[in-house]
Amino acid sequence: MLRTLAQIFGLTPAPRRPPSARRVAPTPRPPVASVVPLDAAVARRNDLREQALAMRPDPNLRFAIDVALVTRSFDPHSTQPSAEELYLAMSRLAEVGQYIRAVYVAGRRVAVLPLSQQGDRTRTQAYRAHLIRQTETDLTTWEDGLAAIDRARSMALRTGDKLPDLLGVPDTVEVRLAALREERAKRLADQAARRHGGGNGTVGGTGGGAGPAGSAPPAAPPAAPPAGPQREPEEPEEEPENGSGPKR
Repeated sequence: MLRTLAQIFGLTPAPRRPPSARRVAPTPRPPVASVVPLDAAVARRNDLREQALAMRPDPNLRFAIDVALVTRSFDPHSTQPSAEELYLAMSRLAEVGQYIRAVYVAGRRVAVLPLSQQGDRTRTQAYRAHLIRQTETDLTTWEDGLAAIDRARSMALRTGDKLPDLLGVPDTVEVRLAALREERAKRLADQAARRHGGGNGTVGGTGGGAGPAGSAPPAAPPAAPPAGPQREPEEPEEEPENGSGPKR
């Protein structure tokens, strides 16, 4: 009762009316993405992969640049690299750098990848693979380079000049060079055996059997024929009984 009177005379606030229901606009659904064909999706993914690879630095470009720098150090008419640049390039090239040294001390040259092709990843990759293959298989150049280094060191010892550095031959190349020398020595021994004991009829440079080495010795030569028929001693002539005959 008192609450009602108080509400009538305005002593208490009137109760709030419940809010009316408001209409909320429906949220639009996101559009459904169109289905991309499988071939197109694969092609798009490949394009993105190629673009990502193109943004990465070429791992073989540094190799081609280092080779050009090392070869420049052997050309007195070219701009010489600094000692630090040459040391870093040789360290990165490793075995290939030692092969380049062998090529130049043997009197040959290494082909450098042109600047116009250094931006082509296929060219740089093929160039690196070629030089690595040459390093592992070019035994003739390794032998000639080792011989040239030995001669240069011998000359430096006689003249008192600075000794050139030895070639750092890879282990695999060392094994192949040892096998090559062994095969060459065996071939020379076989040729010497055939020459000395073969069909020229000489053994050790003197006359011998005509057969191959290891065959039975030749038969003994036949006995010398008699010097000639020997004459029997003449018997003395008998004197005639009658004492006639030639007088002495």
